[in-house]
Amino acid sequence: MAEKLYLGVDMGGTHIKIAAVLDNGNIVEEIAIDTDTAADPKAVVKEVIQAAKKFKTFSEIENIGVGIAGDIEYKTGFVRFSPNLPKWKNVQLKKLFEQLTHKKTLIDNDANTAAIGAFWLDDKGKSESLICVTLGTGVGGGIIINKKLYHGASGAAGEIGHITIDLDGQKCNCSNRGCIETFVGAKYLVNSVKAELKKSKSVTIDKLTNKNHLLITPEILFNAANLGDKISKDAWKKAGIKLGAFLSIILNFFNPETIIFCGGISCAHKFFLKIAVKEAQKRAFQSALKACEIKVSKYGNKLGVVGAAMLSKQ
Repeated sequence: MAEKLYLGVDMGGTHIKIAAVLDNGNIVEEIAIDTDTAADPKAVVKEVIQAAKKFKTFSEIENIGVGIAGDIEYKTGFVRFSPNLPKWKNVQLKKLFEQLTHKKTLIDNDANTAAIGAFWLDDKGKSESLICVTLGTGVGGGIIINKKLYHGASGAAGEIGHITIDLDGQKCNCSNRGCIETFVGAKYLVNSVKAELKKSKSVTIDKLTNKNHLLITPEILFNAANLGDKISKDAWKKAGIKLGAFLSIILNFFNPETIIFCGGISCAHKFFLKIAVKEAQKRAFQSALKACEIKVSKYGNKLGVVGAAMLSKQ
């Protein structure tokens, strides 16, 4: 019996990744196109379909899955808004795809599709329970329970970036205070270093940015830490300690078999992950910690598109 084939679409603000994916998570064909943020949604969907139709296997594709950032009603495939796509407000995305392809289409938040991708690619579909933590501009998450994505009563499950770590901490974009995102999200991490640079100097960061601190990014902080810069290494260490407190909450509450980190910030894991685990050891139930495998995804840029395709298996 031939394996089923699905189309995955990862709608990013800069690029849209499209792939034909087997039902074991393996990619058969893939392509990426530039995102036209000025175009209306129907035009973008048409461009995605035109690109997908170039696949030799397109006629064999059964269903389509789409991952997109924003406020998504996953049951109906309705996109209320997407921060990466300014013109995307109140879009019937599922209907658009189905009208233009005559193929069943499923839509979900990109953090959820990343979790599904991590489940199939990094975990090989083995864990009964898995938490995927996305570390990037913000902090997102996806929850797998009984090998299925968990959405919660209103579809808001997985917003783990807004777990409070410090009751009196700085204000988050979500309007709460002291969320874990305010300690390890890219913007907040960079701002903490900029504040430190007002008190102390860093020859390394000055050299990497040509003394223009507006150019500081997590990548700059990673490179500076690799060169031994104390301010950068301290920033990653502080982020690791807070992440450890966050991990202990996840471990004690969910008691998952696996936690997988992904996203751009996770590329700097050598500077914070061991610190985070060490901090979690002080705070989490030891039985929960011992039962959980904590790791970083090896498939960072593939998770979203594969997870979108595998929505059909949910």
